[in-house]
Amino acid sequence: MSKTPTVSEIENAFQPAQEADDPTRFSGRKEAVHDCYYGLLTRGANIAIVGNRGIGKSSLARQLIRIATGDNKLIDKITNEKSERLDFVAMYFACGDSVQNTEDLLQRLLTRSDCLHEWIYDIPKAKAEVEAYKPKIGAGIFCIEGEKRIENRTEKVLSVHTIDVVFSNVVQAIVNQQIAKNGILIVVDEFDRIKQPQGFASFLKALATNVPNVKFCLVGVAQDIKELMKEHESTDRLFAGSIIRLPAMSDQELTEIIRTAEKSIEDYIVFDINATRRLISLAQGHPYMVHLVGKFCFRYAFQERSPDISSADVDATLKRIAESGADPVLEGRYQKAVAISPHRESVLRALASKISRDGEVWTTEAYKVALDNDVDNSSQYVGQLVTEEYGAEIEKIRERFYRFKDSLFAAYINARPRQFPIQRQTESSQTA
Repeated sequence: MSKTPTVSEIENAFQPAQEADDPTRFSGRKEAVHDCYYGLLTRGANIAIVGNRGIGKSSLARQLIRIATGDNKLIDKITNEKSERLDFVAMYFACGDSVQNTEDLLQRLLTRSDCLHEWIYDIPKAKAEVEAYKPKIGAGIFCIEGEKRIENRTEKVLSVHTIDVVFSNVVQAIVNQQIAKNGILIVVDEFDRIKQPQGFASFLKALATNVPNVKFCLVGVAQDIKELMKEHESTDRLFAGSIIRLPAMSDQELTEIIRTAEKSIEDYIVFDINATRRLISLAQGHPYMVHLVGKFCFRYAFQERSPDISSADVDATLKRIAESGADPVLEGRYQKAVAISPHRESVLRALASKISRDGEVWTTEAYKVALDNDVDNSSQYVGQLVTEEYGAEIEKIRERFYRFKDSLFAAYINARPRQFPIQRQTESSQTA
C-alpha cells in the first residue's frame, strides 16, 4: 500500500489556481509544444498562443519560457529527437485592467523588476535611454533622491524619444551585451485585456527589422492573431508559422492530467474508470475543469479516507463546489445569468447542452430541450441572456444561431447541478 500523502500533497495534486510550471506535471499538447520550440528557433518570428479560457494557454506559455532558457525536460519527454538547448533572456508579464494601450504595456515592461528593469540598471546605455524618457517613467526611476544622475554614463542622450523607440533602443543595448546567445523573449499573457492594442503590430514590425533578436509571445483569448491584436495590417506575417491555436483537449490528454495527479500522490487515491469518464465528459476539453473538480474530489476522498473515487462521488463533489462557490467568478456569472428564474436557468442550460463542434448553438435544438423542461417561450429568456443585466454570456451570430462568449463558462453550466427544480411554466413574460 502506498504511503499516506500530506494534506499539502493532496491539495496540490491538481492545480486549478496556477499554471503548470513543472514540466513533469504538464500534460498533453505535444504538437503545440513542438510548435513553440520551432517558433523559438525561427529567426524574426514572434509567437502567439490563442484559444478559449481555461484551455491551458498560460501553462503552455510557462513551458515556453523554460524551453527558451535551456530547460529541455518537456521536449525530451515528448520526442526522441536531439533538441538544441536555447539561451534566451526570458520574462513573463500578465496584463491587468490598468494596461490600457501599447504605451502602457511598453512602460511596464521597461520598469518592472521581473521584466527589463533588472537588466537596464546594469547597462549604462539602456539606463540612460530610460532616464531621458518623459513624462511618465523618466524622472527619478534610477536616480538617487530625485537627482538626474546616472553612474558610469558614457553616452549623452541627444533627444527624448517616443516610448516605442526607447524600448527598441533599450533591448538593442541589452542584446549588444551578448548576455544570452539567442536574444530576448518577452511573454505577454492576457494580451486580450488590453483595451486599445492598436499600434502594437506596427511596433512589432519595426522591432523585427531593427532588433531581430527580440521575440514576443502574445497569449490571449481569441481565435486568431488578428482578433487578439485588433489589427489586420501584416499581423499574420509577424507570426508566420508560429500562431498556436489551442483547441479543446482530447479525452486522452485530459486522462493524462488525472493520471499525473494520481501519480503525484503515489496512487493513494484514484478515479475509477467511470469517474474518469464522467470528469472528462464534464470538462468538455477544458483542463481547468479537470483540475478544479479533481482537486475537490481528492480533498473530500482524503477527508473521508476513501481510496477510490466513483462517478457518484464526482457528481456529489460538483454539488458541493456550486454550494460553496469554490470558483466564485464562474459561480457569480451563473447566479447573474439565472437570478431568480427557474425558467431562465432551464434555457441557459439547454443552450449549453446543444453547443456544436464549431461552438454554435442552434436554437431550434436548444428550445426542444427547454420545452422538455416545461419552458414554452424560450426566445423571451434568450432575449434576456444577451443583455448586460444578465451577464451577456451569449451573443447572436445570425438568425436562430447563438454562441457562448466563453466556452469555459458553458462547460461550467453543463457540469454544475441545477439551482432550481424544474417548474411548469407559471412565470409572467415579464419575470426577471
